[in-house]
Amino acid sequence: MGGDTLKDVFVEEEASSLYPDFSRSSSCCFSDDLGVCEENLAAYLRKREKTYQEILQSHDLLRERLGKNNRKLKLARRQILSYTPGSFADVNLSDYHVPKTTSILIIGPKGAGKSSLVNRITRVIQDDQFAPARAQESYGMPSNGGTFFVQEYMIPRGGSASFCLFDTRGLSQISSSDNTNMIEQWITKGLHHGEPVIWTSDDSDLKDRLIRDGCTGCEIRKVDSIIFVVNAVKMMESESSYTHMISSAFNCPLLSFKDDKPAVVITHGDLLSREERARVQVLVGELLGIPPDKQIFDIPDSRDAATALAICSLLRHCLEHADKNFRCFPKRNFTISKVEGGGKNKTRMTMFSIALTLFLALAIFWFNHEHGGQNVAHEARRHELHVGIQSPRLYNLTHEVQPKHTISVQNSESESEAVPNGEPSIDWRTARRLWFDEGKVAEVEAEPTFDWRTTRRLWYVE
Repeated sequence: MGGDTLKDVFVEEEASSLYPDFSRSSSCCFSDDLGVCEENLAAYLRKREKTYQEILQSHDLLRERLGKNNRKLKLARRQILSYTPGSFADVNLSDYHVPKTTSILIIGPKGAGKSSLVNRITRVIQDDQFAPARAQESYGMPSNGGTFFVQEYMIPRGGSASFCLFDTRGLSQISSSDNTNMIEQWITKGLHHGEPVIWTSDDSDLKDRLIRDGCTGCEIRKVDSIIFVVNAVKMMESESSYTHMISSAFNCPLLSFKDDKPAVVITHGDLLSREERARVQVLVGELLGIPPDKQIFDIPDSRDAATALAICSLLRHCLEHADKNFRCFPKRNFTISKVEGGGKNKTRMTMFSIALTLFLALAIFWFNHEHGGQNVAHEARRHELHVGIQSPRLYNLTHEVQPKHTISVQNSESESEAVPNGEPSIDWRTARRLWFDEGKVAEVEAEPTFDWRTTRRLWYVE
């Protein structure tokens, strides 16, 4: 102990009393092989002790500030009730497709208190500590019962719900691959109410029941935020299998949204002393690599104002990070609006589209106006060529109108003689009427009779 001071020895002895397992684990974590000197170890111990004291004092300070005045709690509850998806975002919401409901996934080991946390959150938001439980809680040994299906709970209740909680089955302590596969499915594909959670270690009867009773018709929601629940009593027992399962599941890359890791909730703190709860909070922060005083929330099974305020702080943290990390893709005009001059470019594109539309409309109108009459005449001419005659109406449209010549028709001989000598002059009304209805005219007017072939030829030639 040549280079050690009395203060360093005191820090190590006090840390050993607070964390009895730390003296055994520090030898492997801070060995000379890793190049960590004793001065760094002493600095780490002092930082650890400072964090422990701050957490310990925060419990008493919070109770003193609240006291009988619940104005701070009412303000925190009002902020949660007035929340809408995107209200805590620092970006322009018009550039994103904001979800209608923010989804918060609750995961953790079996018996950690996930369903109990849902009930406590509901009672705090409704401001009714005696409200009936919404989620089914398990009692007794962890092997008896539990949650097997994904359960969705809208907060607050009714049609005005702005976010929802998804209660899930406890993580498997047998196979870490089951946990990873299920987390990957939830994060990438989403989850819905009534979805069964099946592990490979489940027996065949349980698998059949879960498949039979599972629901598949509910809306699938994307996960926007995550709450990781840890049992404080289990952490105090220092079970290596329990801590390893928590560490491996929490450090799954899929649980992190960009650089943000999930919020952690420590439950069952009402079964521990105040010092033990602060100790567990520091240990969990060291195990998971997150700040214990900012990202770990101690929520025991109690109905005091401090616990209610911790629940509101937890929800505020989750909703803020959900709005910060929207998973949906931006709109197509996101790039244009972000570059310099994007607003002018967007206006120019809009004006160009309008001008192009008007130009096309005018071109179509002009084409129909110019070529519509010609098409009609062409179709009529083609029709008469096909039939072999020319319609009188088209003849009048395409030829100059000739003056009418009327003569009194006397007999067929004068008619036939006038044909080769000069231009005929006949009564066109009578000729047309006779030509169109030759049979009726023959019956009504016996005299005079005409050579119909000559009459038709003369009418068309004229």
